[in-house]
Amino acid sequence: MPVVRSFTRGQWEALGRRLDALPEKAKEEQPVKVGDGVKSIRTEISAARERGYTLHELIDEAAQEGIDVSLNSLRYAMRRADGEGRIRWGSKDPARGQAAVPARTRKSAQTDAARDNPLRTGSQQKGDRGVSRPGQPVQGFLGFAISPDTENL
Repeated sequence: MPVVRSFTRGQWEALGRRLDALPEKAKEEQPVKVGDGVKSIRTEISAARERGYTLHELIDEAAQEGIDVSLNSLRYAMRRADGEGRIRWGSKDPARGQAAVPARTRKSAQTDAARDNPLRTGSQQKGDRGVSRPGQPVQGFLGFAISPDTENL
């Protein structure tokens, strides 16, 4: 069982004062994520690519500066910097370049028809297989008959 930890208000206020008293770090020493770094030098990366440099060569140049970045991380960060980002199939966001939505199938049309027709009282509607009444065997997932357990009521 997890232990709920609590601290006094005085401890939190002391931490707040300590954080307020911290000096500001130099901008050059602040950590930057790969995506933010690529976004800040996007024009330089594009210019190098136009001059014929490959992503592997750009990664080698980054390694010489102490930036260890993988090919996939660089590709993803460049797509994010260009505003494309991750491509999700079936996304509702038109800015992401969504793939064409597949046409409605027969099954979805049957589902809509089943929603439009109210269910009969005391019975279950089963698509186009008819209606089963309570107490009768029902066909299971693998085709076996499943009879309801009515012995121990």
